[in-house]
Amino acid sequence: MAKVILPAVKNSLYPAIDFIKNSAKELGFDNKKIYELELASEEVIVNIINYAYPSGTGEMEITCAPLQDNKGIKVEVVDWGMSFNPLDRPLPNINAPIEEREIGGLGIYLLRKTMDDVSYRREDGKNILTFVKKL
Repeated sequence: MAKVILPAVKNSLYPAIDFIKNSAKELGFDNKKIYELELASEEVIVNIINYAYPSGTGEMEITCAPLQDNKGIKVEVVDWGMSFNPLDRPLPNINAPIEEREIGGLGIYLLRKTMDDVSYRREDGKNILTFVKKL
C-alpha cells in the first residue's frame, strides 16, 4: 500500500495523478487502463481542488493498494472538506442534444463508466471516495 498527502491546490494535480499512474504501472496495468485511471483520477482530484474547501485550503490523501488477488488496484481519495457524495448525482443524459444538457456531471459519469467499482462514504469528517480498476 502506498500513500501520499498533498495540499488541495492546482499544483498538486499532476503529482497526484502521477502517483496513481505509477502505482498502476507497478501492478502491471497496460497503457489503456492506466489512461482510464488517469481520466477518472483527474476528475476526482480536480473536484476536490475546486470545491472541497470553499473557505480556504486543505489537504487530500491518496492511497493505492493492490486488490487482494493482485489483479487490480484500489484507489482511495480522502479529503476533509465539505460533505459531498458524487454518487448521489444523477447520471447525465449523454444522448440529449447538447443545448438541453445540464452543466456538470460528465466527470462522475466517466468515473462510473471506466472503473469496475466506485463507492463513497462520509466518516469522521472525511469524504472517502474509493474506486477499483481490475487488470
